[in-house]
Amino acid sequence: MNRIKKICRKYLIHLQKSVFEGAVTEGQYHKLIGELRSIIDDKLDFVVVYTLPDGNKLNRTILTDTPDPADNLL
Repeated sequence: MNRIKKICRKYLIHLQKSVFEGAVTEGQYHKLIGELRSIIDDKLDFVVVYTLPDGNKLNRTILTDTPDPADNLL
């Protein structure tokens, strides 16, 4: 978790525990995702990235293979 936080802090603002927020360029976004993918454990970690490409529509991307804990939400 500390390695993930360290990477996220390079690009984003640390809000609380494991929540980060910020505006990044497309290049920074791809670097961030690449760095995260290089260290996360697909079977143990659960990493979700939310993007607002047009400022309105929310996209949710899960970077790992672990079950989504929000699958049972209505």
